[in-house]
Amino acid sequence: MPVINTEAFAWACFEDRGTRKSLFKLTTKGNNFIGKFADVIICNSANELEPAVFSLIPKLLPVGPLFASSRLGIQGGNFWPKDSDCLSWLDQQPANSVIYVAFGSFTAFNKTQFQELALGLD
Repeated sequence: MPVINTEAFAWACFEDRGTRKSLFKLTTKGNNFIGKFADVIICNSANELEPAVFSLIPKLLPVGPLFASSRLGIQGGNFWPKDSDCLSWLDQQPANSVIYVAFGSFTAFNKTQFQELALGLD
């Protein structure tokens, strides 16, 4: 597993220290609440990948790793239903004229980062 860049944590993506602190507290409070009442917490990992984590948090139940796969139409690791609505629009576009950008489930940009992204895509 690659080392996690702590600057990429959800709460670290905000410039304002108060916002970072509030989001960190909300995240840890939510995790503590879930841990208190859940029998198990399912996660996308494996004991062999992160043994130290699983020794620290016994309620974690690894069910993976799950990988996205196009084999036999299986959507491993993707819990959203497949949405093909955009395919007819995409088929009408000239070849190599569409850029797909995905940032995961949670992404926060400051104004400068967003403008740089837009310029880069332009």
